[in-house]
Amino acid sequence: MISQAPSPSGTQPYPIPPPTPVITASTSGNIRHEWPAIGLTLVHEFISPAEEQEMISAFHAISPLSPADSKRRISQHFGHHFDYTTFGIDESKHSPVPAYITNFLDRLPVDTDGKEAGRKPDQFTVQYYPPGAGIPPHVDTHSMFGEALYSLSFGSGVPMIFRMSGENEARKLRLPKRSLQESSDGNVNGKVGGEILDKAEGVVVHPAWELMLPARSLLVMRGASRYGYTHGIRPRKTDAVDGVTVKREGRYSITMRSVRRDEEIGCDCLFPGVCDARVRQEQEAALRAGGIKKAEAQ
Repeated sequence: MISQAPSPSGTQPYPIPPPTPVITASTSGNIRHEWPAIGLTLVHEFISPAEEQEMISAFHAISPLSPADSKRRISQHFGHHFDYTTFGIDESKHSPVPAYITNFLDRLPVDTDGKEAGRKPDQFTVQYYPPGAGIPPHVDTHSMFGEALYSLSFGSGVPMIFRMSGENEARKLRLPKRSLQESSDGNVNGKVGGEILDKAEGVVVHPAWELMLPARSLLVMRGASRYGYTHGIRPRKTDAVDGVTVKREGRYSITMRSVRRDEEIGCDCLFPGVCDARVRQEQEAALRAGGIKKAEAQ
C-alpha cells in the first residue's frame, strides 16, 4: 500500500490508497488482488526471480545500458511494433517474439468466455524506465486492440495511479495527439514533477488512487479499468511504501495487447468521452456537416 502526505497546494489531493480488493490464491499459488467492479486484477509473483533475471539479461543483450541511458526510456517491440504517434500498430514493422515471453503466455489469465475467449496477446512492448521516470495518465486505444490489457512489471516495483476519466480527459483526447514517450524526462502535462493531471477550471476531477505494482507482478485491465480509467506513473525519485521512503530503481515492463483487424476494429464501450472510435465518428460527422454547409453556400 502507498501512503502519501497531504497535497501542499491544497487544491489537488494526492492519490489515496486503492479500494479494498478481493484477495484470492490462483491454482498455481499466486496471490491475486481483484477489483471486480472495474475489471482490474493484480497477480503477485507471476514470474519467478530466475525468469526475471533472464528477461533483464535478454533485454540488455539487445539494448546495452550506457551512461547516456541514465535518463532515457528504452523500448523494444515484438510482434507488430507499437506506433507512438497513432497509438495503434505499425504494419510495416514486425519482430519475432522471444522465448522469454512465449514461455509464460499459457499462464496468462485470458478470458474464458465471450467473443475474446482464449485470445492471447500478439503485440508486445518491452520497456526500461530509469529511476524517477513517469508515464503521462492515459487510456489505451480502444478500437485497435482487444479488451484485455496486460502489464508485467519486473526489475523493481512502482506505484501506478488510476482515475476515472471525466470531462478533462475527454477534452484532452480531442486535442492534437502527443507521444507517451514524452514522459521520459519527468515532464507531465508541462509540469516537472507536478500533479499527474491538470485541473481545468470548473471541471470536476475524479479522485485518484495509487496501487503498488510489485516486481514480478502482472496487472490485467478489463472493463472500466481498461476503457474508462486513466492510468499513469508519477515521475519522482522516491515512493512512500507502508510509511517508509523507498528510492526508485530501474524498472522494466512488458505491455501485452491483442491486435484487432478488419471488421474487429471499433468500439462500443460505455465511455464515449475517452473512446477513440467515438472521437473518429465525431470528426467524420463534423467533416460531413462542413461539406454540406459549404455546398449549400455555393
